[in-house]
Amino acid sequence: MLDKSNEFVTDLIKEGVITETQLDEAFKIQAKTKEAIENILIKLGYLTEDNVAYSISKRFKLEYIKLKISDIQPRAVMSIPYIIAYRYNILPFKIDDNNNLHIACDRYHGLQIIENLRRLAGRPIIISIATTSNIHDLLDSVYKQNMNKDLSDVAVRNPILAGEIMPAKKSDLEKNVVKIVDEIIKKAIEERATDIHFETQREKLRVRFRVDGILREKNTFPPDISSPLISRIKVLSNLDIAERRIPQDGNFTFVHPSIGKEVDIRVSILPNIWGEKAVLRLLPTTKAMTLESLGMKKDTVEDYLSLIKKPSGLILISGPTGSGKTTTLYSSLSVLNVPEVNIVTVEDPVEYKIDGVTQVQVDRAQKITFAKALRFILRQDPDIIMIGEIRDKETADIALQASLTGHLVLSTIHTNDSASALTRLIDMGCEPFLVSSAVTGILAQRLVRVNCKFCKKLFSPTQNELKKFNISHLSEDIKWFRGEGCGSCQNTGYKGRVGIFELLKVDKDIRKEIMKGSSSDEIRELAISKKMRTLIEDGLLKVNEGITTPEEILRVVILENEE
Repeated sequence: MLDKSNEFVTDLIKEGVITETQLDEAFKIQAKTKEAIENILIKLGYLTEDNVAYSISKRFKLEYIKLKISDIQPRAVMSIPYIIAYRYNILPFKIDDNNNLHIACDRYHGLQIIENLRRLAGRPIIISIATTSNIHDLLDSVYKQNMNKDLSDVAVRNPILAGEIMPAKKSDLEKNVVKIVDEIIKKAIEERATDIHFETQREKLRVRFRVDGILREKNTFPPDISSPLISRIKVLSNLDIAERRIPQDGNFTFVHPSIGKEVDIRVSILPNIWGEKAVLRLLPTTKAMTLESLGMKKDTVEDYLSLIKKPSGLILISGPTGSGKTTTLYSSLSVLNVPEVNIVTVEDPVEYKIDGVTQVQVDRAQKITFAKALRFILRQDPDIIMIGEIRDKETADIALQASLTGHLVLSTIHTNDSASALTRLIDMGCEPFLVSSAVTGILAQRLVRVNCKFCKKLFSPTQNELKKFNISHLSEDIKWFRGEGCGSCQNTGYKGRVGIFELLKVDKDIRKEIMKGSSSDEIRELAISKKMRTLIEDGLLKVNEGITTPEEILRVVILENEE
């Protein structure tokens, strides 16, 4: 059956074949049985095999057929060995006047399998879609009639290990790199990946997707395909395909042909000892999220809005790479973006385009750095300035000075918590009196994975798990949940991510500590005494609400009491 179940059921819901309620019922059953979602829907009586086959054919623009024994040509059957036809539930049934082999399938097989079938048959392949039962009913009988269960004759013509379709030869793969790259990007979009890694290694090319912050291996290819595949990515990104010794950066836009989703893709090419590695960052062209949808609690939203709606001051978003800082910046700008103000940004790179905002791209080749761009921006009569990242003293000094001369400045900085951002600026060489006067708030954040709603189950935490959060027991009204894994979440137990936050508001007491040269730990303790909710505390609230798991909080937050 179809292994792209999420897309398949989405189409059926849109077409009115099934309802959201019926799908929810099926996913609950799947969480227990691990069975394919379409099989469950068929057993529940909400779908027929014809519904499934027709939906697949429509999605992939393939012919939907109903085969009879009289439709099947013996010479077509002889083209593919029984063991392979049985494994993939396919049925070769016709060779047309143009020498094309027509094969019936009950799902859309990837380009790799189709290409290998073409090599095996020695002729072009045309795929049609039929029901599983239709193929099953005919498979054994037609192969028995045509005496094609023995692989020996095929092995002589095309050496294949028993029951396995081997990777295609270099020349075949090179001819199909365009389709291969497209298929991988389409699959990444469908699986909500944020990054695709094409990793050239000694004996293979490995492809991994980062989904919900975690890398997962998706495909491997022979190493011979690496060079043409990376070259294809370079062509799409307008990079130099002849240059393989130095890193290169580029970008392109990809439109998913089935769902029409447009995605901006940022490309990084890095040479290594086995060739080159390409990392593609997928940036969907979607509107900025609201602060609440990021995961901010109501009181944090209110406090944060009170800071960003001040006419001046420097507000920093802190956290490691991949913690969602840029998304929070864009969400903040969406709140501030009104006709009465002039907003200018300087970014490296510009990840999302915002109507009504002047966005400047850092370009080191043209010597447009953050600091240089900021100097020009200040001559553009800005009310609000967004700096993609504060990386050095020069940029930090200009940001501080701008915030003291009547501008609201938003930026990011790489530190583990909110208090460390203050001492980081001083470590860069910024004057403590400037830091204490200019910075009005720091929002530290992380991203944690969300429990899959279809397979999350109640569990009782161990004493060791509770100890990590400095608690001895759970009150009766608090329940902890953990996803068991199902088809909806690709058996990870998680689907989607949400933020946890720590907002430090710089008041007169905090300013005094900065001027005294206090450490980040001392500033942090003072902020906690003033009721600052820490990252671990905000994370615990989300665990108590069943949104995420304690393991996720421990994974992204470094605990002082962790043994």
